Amino acid sequence: MYVVKVLHGYIGKEGQRTREKDPEKLWVFQSKQESDQFAEKIGGHSRHVSKIRKD
Repeated sequence: MYVVKVLHGYIGKEGQRTREKDPEKLWVFQSKQESDQFAEKIGGHSRHVSKIRKD
């Protein structure tokens, strides 16, 4: 699973930046290629996640 990280947050399912780390609220990509392509378009970077901790 991959998520897109931008500034001090992640891209949520609504397509906006969020500081939430809950996988249920994040836009999750199954392949690194898809995540990299989207991250390049918006100026972020992709990050591999096996489990995101809830703080």
